[in-house]
Amino acid sequence: MSAGGSADGAAAGAVSSTMLLAVGIVGGLLCIYLSGFLGDVVGPVIAAIGAVLAIVWGADAIRRVASYGLGTGVPSIGYMSLSVGVISALAGLSLATILNMPILGPIAGFVIAVIIGAVIAIVATKIVGMKIPIMLQCTVEIAGAAMLSILGFAVAIAGSYDMMVIYENVVATGFIALLFIMCTMAIQHPFNACLGPNEDQVRTLKCAASTAFLSMTIVGLLSVTTGGLGWFVVFIVGLIGWVISFRAFVLASINDAASTKWAGLWPKVEQ
Repeated sequence: MSAGGSADGAAAGAVSSTMLLAVGIVGGLLCIYLSGFLGDVVGPVIAAIGAVLAIVWGADAIRRVASYGLGTGVPSIGYMSLSVGVISALAGLSLATILNMPILGPIAGFVIAVIIGAVIAIVATKIVGMKIPIMLQCTVEIAGAAMLSILGFAVAIAGSYDMMVIYENVVATGFIALLFIMCTMAIQHPFNACLGPNEDQVRTLKCAASTAFLSMTIVGLLSVTTGGLGWFVVFIVGLIGWVISFRAFVLASINDAASTKWAGLWPKVEQ
């Protein structure tokens, strides 16, 4: 990751990062746990909402750490953290299965993600020599958000956070690879899309909400394989959320722009 001077001013925003952290962690875990008690129709939607909250939190953490450089490290820290998220989610659920205490799975996965994220950040700052003051905090946050987003969508597909159910419906089907790519893009894209001298936290978070809900619509379609009406509800809620959030993002972009002009479609033949 490219590290320049301090970017405290650029990283500061109207929305408290502490509040986003609390919403991401508490909301993400609570939604995942609640999904198990709300049936096959409502449960998957709640789990997916938990993933959306985690994605918005992760996008803000990406914004804060990448503001210290040129933004060139966004893909690097994004894919790295989502790798941690996948490994941690599966490790946490597996550990809970071994201990015969499935309820510990989500929390165990989150703790593992935080630990691995901290180790990576320490290596980056102490050994690689990255001069980014908030590297440790943000890497831990992104890893935690990655784990919750992966697990939230996985539970939305499988209908449970039991390891064997997740394995059969998400891992064995190959959906886990799609979730890895999808959640990575949802978390890292917003800051890259809004990067520039007039980047604004609220606009970036609106973009993050749109990428999160767009991912949710895809998860709804993937959930068809598990049967029931849950997939349709996830798809519809995700679609409605995407329309609202993307419209808000576009309006914010137009409002912040010096001017806007329709340039027309590209020519049919090369000029």
